[in-house]
Amino acid sequence: MKSIRVLVCAILVVAGLSACSSNKAEGPTHKAKTSACLVTTETSAAGSPEKQLAFDLVEAKVIYGLNAKEIRTPKNSSDYQIDSLLLTSLRDGCLYFLATDQAISNRVVNFASSHKYVVALIVGGVAPQNQPANVRWIADDLASGAALAGFASAAKSTTDNVRLLVQSGYFEEAKVISSFSSGVKAFNVAAGKNVDLTVSKVTGPAEASVSLQGVSDQAVLAVFAGKAIWEEVRKGNSKVLIGSDLQLGNTGTVDPRVIASVERNFNALVLGTAKDLLDKNFRLDPVLAQKDALLNGVVLLRTKDETVLDGATMDLLNAYKAKLVASRAK
Repeated sequence: MKSIRVLVCAILVVAGLSACSSNKAEGPTHKAKTSACLVTTETSAAGSPEKQLAFDLVEAKVIYGLNAKEIRTPKNSSDYQIDSLLLTSLRDGCLYFLATDQAISNRVVNFASSHKYVVALIVGGVAPQNQPANVRWIADDLASGAALAGFASAAKSTTDNVRLLVQSGYFEEAKVISSFSSGVKAFNVAAGKNVDLTVSKVTGPAEASVSLQGVSDQAVLAVFAGKAIWEEVRKGNSKVLIGSDLQLGNTGTVDPRVIASVERNFNALVLGTAKDLLDKNFRLDPVLAQKDALLNGVVLLRTKDETVLDGATMDLLNAYKAKLVASRAK
């Protein structure tokens, strides 16, 4: 039998905590030495929900005193290996499990069903069948966020062209490109414009550097990529940037030319589940199962400030968002 290799990494406290929902969890009523464990794959794709969950667990650590850990499962782990890892983590004090990868999430849900004094928060993938009362599930929808970004990019264009730079292997890469394109087209229909889209897919910084050489400094550039490629973007001359997963407004490392970012808004859910655990509220009736990330504000397009889009454009964007929500409900 293949041996189990366990990689456990502490999540470091960062200067900028995650963006907070307007519905913040209540203030601390407990202090605990219990751990919250984000269970991930050994190699996570750039743009996955895990980065935001990690930021929010840092805040749970600050507020509630929970230890925050990232537990990486080896590549191609079997169900048995994942189950053994979860049991080891439980014995080490982890009572709050978070996961986004479908295979890992399935095992976490199964594990929680057998351990009634833990809680789990599952993000994305398919809603668990026979969801246990101590499991909270919320949908993820980066594609809808990308569609809003495409719409906003077209609205900000003064050259009738938008450039989209996507890293190969980015989370839901194909959906991001397709949805962004749909957003540009939707703006053209709504505003009677003819903005076109140029898409570049790059594998790393070298290709990104070459691709960026052909981008006009007046063109709106949208980037769905990891840190290394963003380093190349910062060297470019584009004056208007739209990104993803940037913690806009909550970290000093964001390029000042970024006007908007597609982001997840898990904060209230992560903190609320932590409070449930410490209040010994293991079972929810009804269970928490949010099926529409866009409707519930779990995925959003966060602008740098209120002046980025004028009132008329915001009205068009909100109308487009309503259409996206309605289409998901069908």
